Parts: sequence; structure tokens; C-alpha cells
Amino acid sequence: MAGLQDIRRRIRSVKNTQQVTKAMKMISAVKLRKSQERLVAMRPYATKLQDMAVSVVSAVQGGGDEFGAIAAAFTSMRPEKAIRVVAVASDKGLCGGFNANILKKLQAFVRSKEGVKITVDAVGKRANEWARKHKIVPASEHAGVPLLGLDRVAQSLADEAAAQYTKGEIDALYIVYNHFHSAVSQEPTVLRVFPVDLPPAESRPFQVAPLLEPDANTILERLLPRYLEVTLLRGLLESSASEHGARMASMDKSSNNAGEMISKLTLTMNKIRQAAITNQIIEIVSGANA
Repeated sequence: MAGLQDIRRRIRSVKNTQQVTKAMKMISAVKLRKSQERLVAMRPYATKLQDMAVSVVSAVQGGGDEFGAIAAAFTSMRPEKAIRVVAVASDKGLCGGFNANILKKLQAFVRSKEGVKITVDAVGKRANEWARKHKIVPASEHAGVPLLGLDRVAQSLADEAAAQYTKGEIDALYIVYNHFHSAVSQEPTVLRVFPVDLPPAESRPFQVAPLLEPDANTILERLLPRYLEVTLLRGLLESSASEHGARMASMDKSSNNAGEMISKLTLTMNKIRQAAITNQIIEIVSGANA
């Protein structure tokens, strides 16, 4: 059995660890609040932008017009011979199963695309490490990106991928990220950014025919690139909120476990001290009786 000095040393060590985990929980809570605020503000905008794209596409189809070059490119499916995948993970660990789950989803997706040339954009050090481990040289690496820098990353990825797509170098763009439900619930998700997966006409809600100036195709040429950028940005924000939520939950659990360990060690220490005192009393009484 460990001595009192060893137990006291362990208690001090666990208390120090508990202070660190509590501090990390508080930091993650602040970062989660900021990420969640941006995400909550982004979601209605992204949804409305998609509805607008659907409405304009419906107007073109309903009027019997043909799509322009850009609209036809981003709304027409073609066989996937080469694709680009934006893999979104975290820069740091200590966030539970956040990275493990998303990288497992990424691995399954890559296996499902056997025979397809895959180009990976790694967002986060863990995604970059995964790519290197599987002998994939990332087309771009984005590590240590602050929350306010995600817009720039999304725009860069959207512009590069769109240019490749229009040239015929890739046939689709996907993003693999964690969809944020709550601080304790994140869902690994694979989303095809383009070709744009618009709902069928019969499932679209009834809308009054919009008045489009100068014409639908001109609007789509400006609208669709923006839609791609916003879709990527939303995925990055979803992942950011998911990461901080997962880390906060993980650090909270670690702090609670540390508290339980401290209680057990303290109980053990008190038992040893009580046993030592009892032995001393017995020795004193035995000496007096002798």
C-alpha cells in the first residue's frame, strides 16, 4: 500500500490537472459561444440563399429557357472521375471523439470512391496528419485559422475548386465536417457542395414567380459562386462550434473524474492515518498495562 506521502503527492498532482481541465473548459465555453453566435447567424442566411437559388433555377426551367454556362456547369451531374474533398478537423486534441469520428467518416468516404482521383484540402492539423499518414499530399493546408479567418479560407477554397470544375479538372466538390447539434452532440457529415443538389420541382414549396432583372442566368452567374462559398463557410463554422463543444464536454468530464479521484485518494489517506493513530494508541495502552 502506498504511504501517506505518496498519496498526498498524487492528490496534489490530480488537483493541478483538475485546475488545467477547468481552465480549458472555461476557454472552450467562451470560444463555443463565439462560434455558435456566428453559426446561428449564418444558418438562416445560408438557407435563404439556397431557397433563392432554387427559386431562380425553377424560374429558368419553368420559362423553358436554357441555363447559361456557369449555371449549367454547377447544376448538371457528370460522372465522377476526379473530385476534391475539403476535410475539416481540429488543430489540437483533448476534444473527445471529435477527430476520431470525422476521420473515420473521411476514411469510409475515400474508400467508397475507389477508382476516383481524390484531391484533399486539409483544414486543421489533424486532417493534415491523416492525409500524410495515407500518403496523400494535400492540395492546400489550413492550420491555426482563427474564427474570423474562416471567411477567407472558404472563399479561397470555393474559387480554386470552381475554377478547376469549369476547366473539367474535377467533377465534384465535397466537404467532410462535424455538424453541430449541441455541445454534446456532433454528427460527422459528408456534403456535396457542387454539382448543386437542388430538390426536385415537385417537392419545392409553392412560390410566386419572382421578377428577375436583368435575367435569370445573369443572376445565377453571381448567385451560384456565392452559394458555394457560403456552403463551405457554413461547414467550417459547424465544425468550429462542434470542436469547442466537444472539448468543453471532454474537459468537464475530465474535471469530474479528477474530483472523484481526489475524493477516493483522500478517503484512502484518512483510512491510513486512522489506522496509524489506532496502532499508536494500542501501543501506548499496551505499554501502560505492562
